[in-house]
Amino acid sequence: MKYGWLLVLLALLLGGCVSTNTGSGTGLSLQDAIEQSAENTAKQLPKGSRVAIIAFESANDNLSDYIMDELAGALFDRGIEVADRRNLEYVYRELGFQVSGDVSDETAKSIGKFLAADMVITGQLTDLDSMYRYRTNAINVETAVRASITRLDVRADDAMRRMVTALANQQSTVRVAKYGVSEDRTPQTAGTFLDRGIMFASRGEYKKAIADFSDAIKLNPKMGAAYALRGRALFASVSPVSDVGENFSNVNTFLRKQPTVEQQRVYDQAISDYTQSLRLDPDNAHTYGERSIAYYHKGDFNNAIADMDRIYRLNPDTFKNHVFRGYLYFLAEDYNRAVTDLSSGIRDQPDYLLAFYLRGQAYEKLDDFNRAIADYTATLRIQPSFFDALWRRGNAYLNIDDYDRAIADFTSVLRNQPENTGILSSRGTAYFHKGDLDRAIADWEIVLRINPNNNIIRNNLDAARQMRGY
Repeated sequence: MKYGWLLVLLALLLGGCVSTNTGSGTGLSLQDAIEQSAENTAKQLPKGSRVAIIAFESANDNLSDYIMDELAGALFDRGIEVADRRNLEYVYRELGFQVSGDVSDETAKSIGKFLAADMVITGQLTDLDSMYRYRTNAINVETAVRASITRLDVRADDAMRRMVTALANQQSTVRVAKYGVSEDRTPQTAGTFLDRGIMFASRGEYKKAIADFSDAIKLNPKMGAAYALRGRALFASVSPVSDVGENFSNVNTFLRKQPTVEQQRVYDQAISDYTQSLRLDPDNAHTYGERSIAYYHKGDFNNAIADMDRIYRLNPDTFKNHVFRGYLYFLAEDYNRAVTDLSSGIRDQPDYLLAFYLRGQAYEKLDDFNRAIADYTATLRIQPSFFDALWRRGNAYLNIDDYDRAIADFTSVLRNQPENTGILSSRGTAYFHKGDLDRAIADWEIVLRINPNNNIIRNNLDAARQMRGY
């Protein structure tokens, strides 16, 4: 292998895969460099191929955006379809990547596969004082091999310097990609249906998005992103959505309520889509997470836990995974495992209120009331107005016969919720066990005035009155 480097160099030069322009000349204009790199890339692909320009490093973000837009246009002019760059933020989050101008070939391959691209392009524009060095790498998605590498010198003349400075000082805005999708153009390929579906879903137009993702799947049944996104749009269409990430990168929902028959049906469809996406991309932790949440909303806690287990094998270090799986264990009534996971979440983030609160409930279910009290106290230290934690701590005190502390917690809640019959009932019970029958009777009478059909409290009240002698 003494001359291995020479063989590689010869192969690259003879194969026409590298375009260079070096020496002491003044170099190209930036636009000419962009056109040359587009030409070099286009030669490697048949017309109609799909390319994703995923990242470009330069002196500032606006300059990078400008170069990527111009490169997209140059490729478009050569018959190459370019994935809508507005959707890249979605892909980065979806696949858990922190993308810079120079990414690994495997990372680029994963992004390209998810976007149904044949080739992925990354690049850099480096200021070398006397000139700029322009570089692009075009990576074949199928083989993860660099199909073309372009290195060009760009003039560092006054016009170029002024443009770089102007772009650096320009306020960053979300720009509509010149060659992206729009409602005015009917998509012709699986990739453009995917792009337009993301646009619709970002606006909450889920039916239109689902239709576009379905068309993308018809044209390319191996497009994992289309299945994952259709699953997300289906899920969002029947869920209590609290927030949608930029470019439909994620959907956050409120806590589960008992699903209707229609919701159950749509959740099953979403789960089916997530499952197909995972067959095509089995290491996608984000999709496992979404399928887990769909199972959770459906009330299928065991399958939700199984998906969280798969996420741990792929990404074991996220404290929110511990907390969510701990919550799922709690719902599945596996309280010891719930405590274990929630404790891991607390170790990772000691101020995470929800983890303390949920672990307190798990300890209550295990009849470990002292530990429950400690967790509710920690919860209240983080958020003193968390009235549910006060109520639960009061009940835990009640279970260890610490009636004075129980009464103090119940009274604190009742100052803000004076007609909360559950807390009035509990405080009445604490007064009763303490032997303060008059106050127990007073609390239970209020409960019955609000809810005359509460037979348990009626029986308690009758017993207290008999003991009191009336």
